[in-house]
Amino acid sequence: MNYVSLDVNDVVDLLRAEGSDVSGIEAKAAHEGYPRDLAPTLSAFGNMPGGGLIVLGLDERAGFDVVGVYDAANAQMRLGAQARDAVTPPLQVSFETSEVDGNSVVLARVRDLPATDKPCQVVETGDAYLRSYDGDYRISEFERQGFVANRGVPRHDQAPVEGASREDLDDKLLGIYLANCRGRSRRLGAMTDEEILRHTWVLNHEGAPTVAGLYALGAYPQTFLPTLSITASVAPFPGDPPGTRSSDIARFDGPLPEQLDQAVAWVRRNTATRVRFGADGHGSDEPAYPTDAVRELVANALVHRDLGPHALNQRVTMTLKHDRLVISNPGGLLGLTVDQLGARSGGSARNQRLYDISQDVQSELGRRVIEGIGSGIITVRESLASAGMTPPHFIDAGIHFVAIVPDHALLDPDDLRWLAALPGAHGLSDTQRHALAAMRHGESWTNRSLRDRFPMDSTVARTLLTDLAERGLAVALGDGGARVYKLGPSAGGAVSPAYSALPTHGETILNVLTGGPHDIKSIVKATELSDRQVRYAINRMLDDALVEKLEGPGRQGSRYRRTN
Repeated sequence: MNYVSLDVNDVVDLLRAEGSDVSGIEAKAAHEGYPRDLAPTLSAFGNMPGGGLIVLGLDERAGFDVVGVYDAANAQMRLGAQARDAVTPPLQVSFETSEVDGNSVVLARVRDLPATDKPCQVVETGDAYLRSYDGDYRISEFERQGFVANRGVPRHDQAPVEGASREDLDDKLLGIYLANCRGRSRRLGAMTDEEILRHTWVLNHEGAPTVAGLYALGAYPQTFLPTLSITASVAPFPGDPPGTRSSDIARFDGPLPEQLDQAVAWVRRNTATRVRFGADGHGSDEPAYPTDAVRELVANALVHRDLGPHALNQRVTMTLKHDRLVISNPGGLLGLTVDQLGARSGGSARNQRLYDISQDVQSELGRRVIEGIGSGIITVRESLASAGMTPPHFIDAGIHFVAIVPDHALLDPDDLRWLAALPGAHGLSDTQRHALAAMRHGESWTNRSLRDRFPMDSTVARTLLTDLAERGLAVALGDGGARVYKLGPSAGGAVSPAYSALPTHGETILNVLTGGPHDIKSIVKATELSDRQVRYAINRMLDDALVEKLEGPGRQGSRYRRTN
């Protein structure tokens, strides 16, 4: 998610919905003076793909209430000075000052550094930082080396493997590989076996296997490179006895194509086959996670993992949870962003030699490791959509990459027929369809609960829920982090649309106004809310015509009453 491009209202809504800072946004209350040292946050945003956003004037402890900035111009000057002098290399920051609820809020958009300049570090301590969910953490020495290695085009896959020889390659895999090379290239078809292996960098010019060659075609690559393997585990499920540890912990080794086959089979073995009903009511047996989607995601993790010396203490990992499959590998994206994943024009392959070799490597099941046409993520999305599941969620942290596939209960025939008959339901996403079906059976949603069930960013969750409300299929009760979405009148819900945008504390204030008009002071006294909370709620309800203003002598004399 590109938080840097959000406007101030989106930022405020997102943080209130989230209830805390998010990975790309850091909010500070700056009404009493400039916040304490922001250098670690600047360093972290300088190192994170896409940068980040520092917001001055929001108080996290008060639910991201808009408290304003002590002096917007001075705050910008001091933050700009820190971006130039407190971190190295210096960072580019653009500023915007906006008025929200009558107070000034400063947005500082921090651009990340080019890969050639990372990591950004704090001058005073020499430490470099990254962002976790809502805070900064100091990077390790291995992570620092990863940033340094990413400054140029990675060529770790071309390095010779010390101690390995031609005899350490698998003859059967080699035979298939050589035949595929000759079949696709007339030039390679005229060469000897040894010439093909050298020209495609399975062997270097001295005849030693390269990292790419041994990884993809070795009899047992782990003899020399033990972490070029996969660790998989099944996490404890809800309802398991307290203290239950991960089960079916497995390690998949051997050459890359065998690891891929083992991983796909492991997911099938540890997930139930279930019946999926189509819109016509007919059912068919399908795996919980579509095999094509799992295969492509595991292949991506294996082929695009970081092969540098700094990353050879880490394995590709797979974790099967009760509601999702998580696949993680060392090494972030190279030459593209998460938003660009799935575009056939793509970015650069982290391991170009391994990528090229993998196009001609086949497993025992007869499938090539990758197609090499940039269609892997497209296949994943199409496969999940065909199974009635939501798209995968990707997280690029610069030095490691995570793919999350949610496991959603497939909709039953009755819910499918109900959805098909709903007015305004055309064009809904799979997430929205699942959310509506759950609402039909009494469940309600918040921004956070939707993201917990269907991994996504806060802004995406808000967009999906708001769209349901705009269609009349859901109604929103409350405001900010307290906003709850329930089934709307167009979908058979019983909640009155008059309260679809009721702000936080709105119902409390309306109860007071039921007894007659009140001014702000008397509402504050009756509700024990703050003056700011009452004014914010009143202004929102004025816009929605839930209350009306009765003019009095001067601002202090204005009173408000509940409308019909």
